[in-house]
Amino acid sequence: MSYRAEIDGLRAIAVVSVILYHAKIVIFGRDWFEGGFIGVDIFFVISGYLITRIILTELEHTNTFSFIKFYERRARRILPMLLVVIAVCIPFAWQKLLPLELIDFAKSALSAIGFGSNFFFYFSTTEYGADSALLKPLLHTWSLGVEEQFYIVVPIVILVIWKFARASLLTLLIGMLIMSIQFADVMEVRNSELNFFLPFSRFWELLVGSILAFIELRYGRTKNPILTQTLPIIGLFLITHSILFFDAKTPHPSFQTLIPILGVSLVLAFCSTKDFVGKILSFRPIVGVGVISYSLYLWHFPIFAFGRIGSPTPSTYDKIEWILLALVLSIVSYFFIEKTFRNPKVFNRKLFFGSVVVSVVALSYVNYDFIFKDGYKDRLPPILFKQNLGEKVWNNFKQNGHRCYNRETDFCSIVNGEDLTYVYAFGDSHFSAMSPQLVSSLGTNYNYSEANIGGCPFAIGFSKETKEGKTLSGCDTKLQQLRKSIIKPNSIIILGGRFPLYLSEYYFDNEEGGVELNGAFHATYRNMNGDSLFVGIQKTISSLLDDGHKVVLIYPIPEVGVVVPKFIFNSSKGKSADINSDFEFLTTSYEVYKERSASTFELFDSIESPNIHRVYPHTLFCDKQIKGRCVTHNKEDVFYADDDHPSAKGSEIIVELIMEQIRNAEANIRGN
Repeated sequence: MSYRAEIDGLRAIAVVSVILYHAKIVIFGRDWFEGGFIGVDIFFVISGYLITRIILTELEHTNTFSFIKFYERRARRILPMLLVVIAVCIPFAWQKLLPLELIDFAKSALSAIGFGSNFFFYFSTTEYGADSALLKPLLHTWSLGVEEQFYIVVPIVILVIWKFARASLLTLLIGMLIMSIQFADVMEVRNSELNFFLPFSRFWELLVGSILAFIELRYGRTKNPILTQTLPIIGLFLITHSILFFDAKTPHPSFQTLIPILGVSLVLAFCSTKDFVGKILSFRPIVGVGVISYSLYLWHFPIFAFGRIGSPTPSTYDKIEWILLALVLSIVSYFFIEKTFRNPKVFNRKLFFGSVVVSVVALSYVNYDFIFKDGYKDRLPPILFKQNLGEKVWNNFKQNGHRCYNRETDFCSIVNGEDLTYVYAFGDSHFSAMSPQLVSSLGTNYNYSEANIGGCPFAIGFSKETKEGKTLSGCDTKLQQLRKSIIKPNSIIILGGRFPLYLSEYYFDNEEGGVELNGAFHATYRNMNGDSLFVGIQKTISSLLDDGHKVVLIYPIPEVGVVVPKFIFNSSKGKSADINSDFEFLTTSYEVYKERSASTFELFDSIESPNIHRVYPHTLFCDKQIKGRCVTHNKEDVFYADDDHPSAKGSEIIVELIMEQIRNAEANIRGN
């Protein structure tokens, strides 16, 4: 096919929208590119169009198809840059990532090499758009996995149809498209995270390009001046509208994704360099960005990820510098890597595949070594090494091989004897972080049940609405289930969680440069009676007291605003590895904690009853070792697993306070 500059212009729009989406640059109080994720969908349509043209053109002219030549072209296009980017990422991963993070990086690199990133990141990443996902350097390779899976399936499908049902090729392609988009729309409701990464949920977008290619080859491109002048304008409008007005709440991929896909289709089908849109897309600087778009796509995300790891609160200027760095690297990469490896005169088939095999083996060896050597824990100072920090400790308590945290249908129970006191616990990830130590401390002296769900307050009758606009009733359902399971009067109910974020909707800022990156507050809470969450929690606690139970309230754990293990890891570099105290000491303001937690203290303190037993974690950390400061670690132990969850040691000392109140409550029960 003859070169179409406007397609490179479309590629430029796609890659720029994705980059600005990941940059999250706020202008006039708004991130204007929340819908920039549709740039990947633009790439999918273009890929489907170009690949199908190649396949059908070869079949039309020769009635055969060379898989070797096809996959060689794909390999020359994709593999060299991908392998280079992975190789460049490795030393930065070694320098900046904690052991478990390094292992996760190694697994992502191996999955990228094997074109299975979309499946890997579904199982390892809860949400693509979450702030925590922005710290995974190779997350963006999921789209390469989808494309490669398409490249494996579609040539075979088209070849079979060509041989046995050539006249029905268009009909069958449309049929597959309809099944794929219907599947995506259903899956978006049932499991939106899985839907985002599944190849079959995305194939319809590539098939749109395939159908455009078939129609163009069969019937030619229209020369109607009205259509060629108006439809590309409508197409560009639909693309622009989607980039500016789609957001995290937009179902995607789904029927709504048809808006930008239709826009891309109109541009591909009707645009040329002679019409208004074609002239814009063919503008040389725009075409230039499109030409280097593959390198630009591969480079930008690792640069952003490692930049954010080094600077958790990057400024707009930082982000602009990252974009410029990606642009420079992409220009160099295009001329010295992409063009070089695509040229069979420079790298013939034997030399090319030999280079690829050697590179794949070398990179696989390095990444497998990271995994088998446990992320090289010896890089850590002993204070981190001995506690295996960086792991999501609140996922660790398991029963019958299944973790107890975030269970949807039941909860964990341990019955040691019918005559023993029953202890029930309800909380979020902060309480779940402490449950292994609590279970260990309870031993065989108590019966125990827990229901811990991420981001759930203990307020009966409240549903949780996520930032994507989905309403979840799991918090209320789980609390009701736990309450109904209380089979004995005079039971002990433990309630704990991260209350400041339930009562004040903002990320934590320690006012000393540490701003929470991940942002645990991802939801709002609604009650059908119109009660505020403050009142809802108050009523729930009062109802448990009215039922005759003892209630143990865990007051807020001080937040930090900085990932403590990573802070220690970074500040210990270049210093003596055998001296635990040889790193900068980290503390936070006690006054900031008191201001942040004032509403929670007001709520808990307003409930007066002899059956209330109060646990104050801040007394362990704040205004004790250092006047007016809250400590995050001492010379021997680290108290935090990240910027707000307690570590195993932090949980251990908080559980000592909880156990003290449990024993006091049990003494009251025995006394009654």
